[in-house]
Amino acid sequence: MRCDSFTADQTGHLKNADSITHSADKPVRWPIKEIQALLDMPFNDLIFQAQQVHREFHNANAVQLSTLISVKTGGCPEDCGYCPQAARYHTNVENQDMLSVDDVLAAATAAKAQGATRFCMGAAWRGPKQRDIEKMTAMISAVKDLGMETCATLGMLKPGQAKQLGDAGLDYY
Repeated sequence: MRCDSFTADQTGHLKNADSITHSADKPVRWPIKEIQALLDMPFNDLIFQAQQVHREFHNANAVQLSTLISVKTGGCPEDCGYCPQAARYHTNVENQDMLSVDDVLAAATAAKAQGATRFCMGAAWRGPKQRDIEKMTAMISAVKDLGMETCATLGMLKPGQAKQLGDAGLDYY
């Protein structure tokens, strides 16, 4: 089975226009056979359809400029093979304590002045302690006050921490 009539709602979620109704208050429930049809679709066809949906709702040539800052650098105990901040690697990355809210705000202000609309904050640790979350929420709130989107990659969160970050205004994790 192939589903060729996909559209998207205003949030960009794909749906089969022939069989699924969607309301902003209710998530889309996809039938298994339609999910399987997506999985069976040749990759380039899937990319083509995704691009068509994207063009319906977005400027196809627009690029969002984002800036990423490491708010806590080096010495991570995790063993992520792609990351030079892992403690086991012998790189020139020096361990640094967590940046201050003022330092992050200054960097976000400079990023916005250079055209960035999203400011991302990353930290080298397994996961944040509660005191780190409190500092991160202050950073997120300060960046949001500039009118920028925020995103963060902070490792493994404990129960309740994602809500705290979201309540501070975090857009993406």
